[in-house]
Amino acid sequence: MGTISSKITLELSKGSWIRKLFDEGARLKGIYGEENVYDFSLGNPIVEPPAAFLKALEEVVADEALGKHRYIPNQGLEQARGKVADFLNQRFQTKMNAQSVVMTVGAGGALNMVLKTILEPEEEVIVLRPYFVEYDFYVKNHGGTIVHGELAEDFSLDLAEIEQKLSARTKAIIVNTPHNPTGTIISQEQLNALGAILKKAEELYGSSIYLLYDSPYDQLTFGITPPNPFEAYHRTVLVSSFSKDLGIAGERLGYIGIEPTIQDASLLTSAFVFCNRTLGFVNAPVLMQRAISRMDSLSVPQEEYRVRRDLMVEVLNEAGFEFQPPEGGFFIFPKAPIEDDIEFCLRAAEEFRVLIVPGSGFGRAGYFRLSYSVSIEQIERSRDVFKQLLEKYRT
Repeated sequence: MGTISSKITLELSKGSWIRKLFDEGARLKGIYGEENVYDFSLGNPIVEPPAAFLKALEEVVADEALGKHRYIPNQGLEQARGKVADFLNQRFQTKMNAQSVVMTVGAGGALNMVLKTILEPEEEVIVLRPYFVEYDFYVKNHGGTIVHGELAEDFSLDLAEIEQKLSARTKAIIVNTPHNPTGTIISQEQLNALGAILKKAEELYGSSIYLLYDSPYDQLTFGITPPNPFEAYHRTVLVSSFSKDLGIAGERLGYIGIEPTIQDASLLTSAFVFCNRTLGFVNAPVLMQRAISRMDSLSVPQEEYRVRRDLMVEVLNEAGFEFQPPEGGFFIFPKAPIEDDIEFCLRAAEEFRVLIVPGSGFGRAGYFRLSYSVSIEQIERSRDVFKQLLEKYRT
């Protein structure tokens, strides 16, 4: 009998390319100095929280009211849920209220709560590659079966591919936009077409299929408005967080939002709350909930990421890489200059001290992901290095 389960032993052996590169980055920085390593591996928000959030947090901490750190309702503070509902109503023209929202421990906690709520053993969840690979683990956590589909070459939805993957066992599809790792944004037209396909499949199989709309980068957009998932489909569950919007990834504040008109809305909300408690999250961090409750608005301009996006695009274009310019988020997903993206990324680290993540780690070989959530100074310093890196494969 082993120390840990065979399942976890297997998953640990696979490892994470992001974690491996994080460790490699620490090693290289120790040898060469931080200024001589170009770390584009992590999706860690670099922009500090806005002044309005910091002011609200100071007020909460200074408030001498008793009991402000005690347990709260598992669904979250009513004031926080109401604030999030107002925010979502402004963005999506929905009619949510405090009862429509559940505060969660990040978007990852939210997805786990939703999947635990809706999945029967071996029911299927469709995910589209390239993708955030933690989805696989979240689905497995709750007895579901992953069905992998592919995004189109330009990373838009391949509707024919999705239609082919749907079956009588399909319980959900996860749609992520703005997209990690590519930075693309799905159009409203495409999302509406997906909604029509899902509705047709529900009628064909006599089942309930959920659109799980994962949108933690929703405010990090550059001239393109993300689509409205509630317009597209009647059985939409939105999961998101304030990790990127407010730059508080380490505080783990997320939420679930549903329209009051969704079938069995009250039952779904009760189930989400139950799963919040029984998965051990109990409730989302209360200090953060109190802080956002005091803010006038949860809408936050994100111009600093636009500046970084534009500069990173310029650097990669100058070097000669082939890629889709990102429309949101803080990732770019260029093509690797050789077929073996893993070899390319390892050589980039070893020979040029450039830390980028193989596309294979996101289910799409032949590409690599880099994060421009780094200092502007690092992006500027990397100009010649990216040129030298690509030039190596031209000779």
